[in-house]
Amino acid sequence: MVCLIRFQSTSGVMVNPDVQSTFQKLSEGKKEFRYIIFKIEEREVVVEAAVSQEELGLTGDDYDDSSKAAFEKFVADIKERTDGFTDCRYAVFDFKFTCSRVGAGTSKMDKIVFLQLCPDGASIKKKMVYASSASAIKASLGTGKILQFQVSDESEMSHKELLSKLTEKYADN
Repeated sequence: MVCLIRFQSTSGVMVNPDVQSTFQKLSEGKKEFRYIIFKIEEREVVVEAAVSQEELGLTGDDYDDSSKAAFEKFVADIKERTDGFTDCRYAVFDFKFTCSRVGAGTSKMDKIVFLQLCPDGASIKKKMVYASSASAIKASLGTGKILQFQVSDESEMSHKELLSKLTEKYADN
């Protein structure tokens, strides 16, 4: 039995229970989804899109070129849904990569990243609502072990940029 709790932010925005249950399908078991995009709609955080690896149409070693292609499709989807990075969103992405670890050689890593997208082109009001509502969605998702990134422009959402941050955190230097 799964217990879903309704979370509310200081801004009064509620988190729809579907947010939690959809996230569980990305983070647990068979990992049904590769990424999820959330938006605030009528004072509630809702699932806007949940996309599977199959829907991305990618095959091959998911830790190399296919992983980069999946991320690029994710960024293109976000760009379209935010009218060219002029609107705010939250998203989670199952980021797969390889990195060197002492004693283990090259390891395949699978980390979920939480992105809080508040682009420079968004209205001040939207940015404030998304910023003040972020704690509620993070609590709903249980993001304690998830890497979190704030994104204000498209360059901060490059595969290379996030891969660099993840490698820096998890690789042995």
